Amino acid sequence: MASLDVRHGTIEDIRGRAASSAGWELVPAAVKLDGSSFTASHHLGQAVASSPPDVLVPWLDGGMDAHWVRARLPRVFLYAPRAAEVEKALLDEGFVATRVEGASRVAYPFLCMDHYGETGLLFSEPGPDAATQDEIAAAFWSLLLREPDSLEDFSEEVFHPGTGMTMVFSCKDGALGFEEHEE
Repeated sequence: MASLDVRHGTIEDIRGRAASSAGWELVPAAVKLDGSSFTASHHLGQAVASSPPDVLVPWLDGGMDAHWVRARLPRVFLYAPRAAEVEKALLDEGFVATRVEGASRVAYPFLCMDHYGETGLLFSEPGPDAATQDEIAAAFWSLLLREPDSLEDFSEEVFHPGTGMTMVFSCKDGALGFEEHEE
């Protein structure tokens, strides 16, 4: 068995089952990324821009896709995402992408997060390189898009302290929902 070479972060705990896509094995995990400043990239909206699944079409114009991602994660990885502890976000989920390179299995921790409902991926400042990030993102989004209508029911509130508004993201019987209300 190949040794595990974790790069650009640490793995603290595995949270669900692994799933494979495009030569990568992806698994939900509590992770910590190296560095102190992170910027979301590889947004879902960009990944599906040319042909989004019907379930996402009404939401993409407003950059609102986090509830779809939240509803897909339990179906793909067999775990329930936890409430985000980040302001203005529904998602703050860690993952590890692994593949065999030479004599070792290389692991790259990353985050799947949203900001006001628009979901992207965050990688460590020092790496991986852009080409590897692109491969991981393509594998991750491809995995979620395999069965776009297979959605897990949920309802979750996210408080926005700057506006005093509560955002309610949901999925019920395959229908995505979003509403805002004042506290």
